[in-house]
Amino acid sequence: MPPTGSKRPFSGSGSGPHRTGPKPQSHNSQQPPPTGPYVSMFTEFRNELDEHQDRRERIIKASRDITAASKKIIFSLQRLRPTTLPLNTPLPQNINNEILQYESKIQDLLASIIPDLQGLDGPRWQRQISPGLQEYIEAIGFRHYLLKRKVLEWEEADWYVNGLNGDEILGRKKGDEAKEDVEMIDIVLTHPVETPTVEAPTVESGAEMKKEQKKELKGIQLSKEDYVLGLYDMTGEMMRFAITSVATTPLAQLLGAAKDSTDGKAISTPQCLLQDLRTLQSALEGLNVGSTAFGKDAEKKLKVMQDSVRKVEYAFYGMVVRGSERPDGWVADFDAGSGGGDNE
Repeated sequence: MPPTGSKRPFSGSGSGPHRTGPKPQSHNSQQPPPTGPYVSMFTEFRNELDEHQDRRERIIKASRDITAASKKIIFSLQRLRPTTLPLNTPLPQNINNEILQYESKIQDLLASIIPDLQGLDGPRWQRQISPGLQEYIEAIGFRHYLLKRKVLEWEEADWYVNGLNGDEILGRKKGDEAKEDVEMIDIVLTHPVETPTVEAPTVESGAEMKKEQKKELKGIQLSKEDYVLGLYDMTGEMMRFAITSVATTPLAQLLGAAKDSTDGKAISTPQCLLQDLRTLQSALEGLNVGSTAFGKDAEKKLKVMQDSVRKVEYAFYGMVVRGSERPDGWVADFDAGSGGGDNE
């Protein structure tokens, strides 16, 4: 039997039984603002928390962008094919232009977050900016090694990530043209570089100028932990470069036929990388990292580094032991048209 009668509307009006509870309020009605002695205090808390959250998001986004640009620098460097190290010629123009483009982006990103990392806020957001700084140290450390066959010193790395030296790094000084190579200067470690300061703009209120206030901005401070972790990551790029060099280097040159220009010893690129990887492994294994958060990260990266060194050793030993099976002059089918070093 179908139901009889009319259905009571949602609003509660009609011929049916009335709603026992309060009548629903209209969605368009405006609630009065809260009042009370503590409203202003909690409003200030809310604004402060929103400001810190916005700052955190800016730093995380900048860190991710720095990571992406640093990886592209590494990809460009991995296309080099020198026969010996360090490089005895400037970087090829196409690779250098790519690196300058990414380096400029990184320096702009570092400069944009300097105000967010001042004072007590620097250590507070260290975990948010660390991934980007470590990747940048990996990129510039790998470039520094290829150009000079030396490990990037902490003072030099700190100068690069400072965020206030972008014009000097990129050769954009007044009256100067862009330099040919990104690796432009050698930091004199006995004379530390003074951190430049930036004056904050004066604040105007109406027609009156408030008293001029100057605020010194110090650059981004690189921690020793981020520097060491960046070196751990750099060994992975050295391993990739060494594996490719082993596969693309003729056997006679691999075993030391090429003479180094400095001391006359036969040192090919794979030999340099294997020796230096072992040296880095010995130094990093001797660090007392402790049981802190840095120690946990360092232990993970240490195992990866040991695996990287082992891969280079196996590749090199396999080439030496079974190298006689290769025809004379045989190399892997590889396009080295964009390489550097002695191949250019």
